Amino acid sequence: MSSKIEIKLAPNSGFCFGVKRAIKLAREAAETNKQIVTLGPIIHNPQLVESFRERGVDSVNDLDQVTTQTVIIRSHGVDQDILEELKKKGVEIIDATCPYVAKAQELAKRLSNEGYPVVIMGDSNHPEVKGIRSYIDGEVFVIDNNDTLPDKIFPRLGLISQTTKSLEDFQQVASSLVPKAKELRIVNTICSATSVRQHATLLLARESDIMIVIGGFNSSNTKMLAKICHNIIETQHIETAVELQGEWFKGKHKIGMTAGASTPDWIIVNIYNEINKYTGSGSPYVSRIEEIPGYKE
Repeated sequence: MSSKIEIKLAPNSGFCFGVKRAIKLAREAAETNKQIVTLGPIIHNPQLVESFRERGVDSVNDLDQVTTQTVIIRSHGVDQDILEELKKKGVEIIDATCPYVAKAQELAKRLSNEGYPVVIMGDSNHPEVKGIRSYIDGEVFVIDNNDTLPDKIFPRLGLISQTTKSLEDFQQVASSLVPKAKELRIVNTICSATSVRQHATLLLARESDIMIVIGGFNSSNTKMLAKICHNIIETQHIETAVELQGEWFKGKHKIGMTAGASTPDWIIVNIYNEINKYTGSGSPYVSRIEEIPGYKE
């Protein structure tokens, strides 16, 4: 292949503040020699979850599996009732809920307490959305897009979002809700790290021949990055370097990479080096994410 091949990483790729915080809390807990579990995977990245399991930090999905262990609340947060049940068990709780998610929970509760039926734009099956929904006592609607808007007129209505959704989608839903409410209260709960990452990915996709999106297949924010890229250019969503295929890069001269907020640096580094090998770009191999062209924290 041509030596003029460029491989670039979108700025702000990889761990966000909330994920870094959750991992730091979990690592510190793992060093205490206590029995520790996370309630659900601490983040949506199976490779990192496995690395914690090897350190003795297991992931459980059922409260019945929690007895005397220290429990880490994952970055997505949990249902309010589950948190109360854990308190009743008397176990030690380490709350690694992302501060942006905790803020969304607080705002959802406030809207509900002020008498607003609440629309949450998000995936109803996502743990973050389940947690946010649990803070709402009144009427609540969880929607994915404009196709699932409630078919009625409201005197007043509140709108918030899952923190990892697209700002563009949120704006479209907000616009569509205007005719459905005499009073519409919109609170933008999409985290700034998500918006910055999505914008950087969009710009890189526009100048690339192919985009490689790196992150867990069950990661909402990674799937959103893949959706953004798919709308512009050929895109491949992968979790690890073993999924790369050489034919993807034939005839490609500008290769873009981006990564979800729960993707470890070492996975991104491995994939960059493998793409380097497949393309014969002539660029030096790297040992740290900071050495990848385009990287910016």
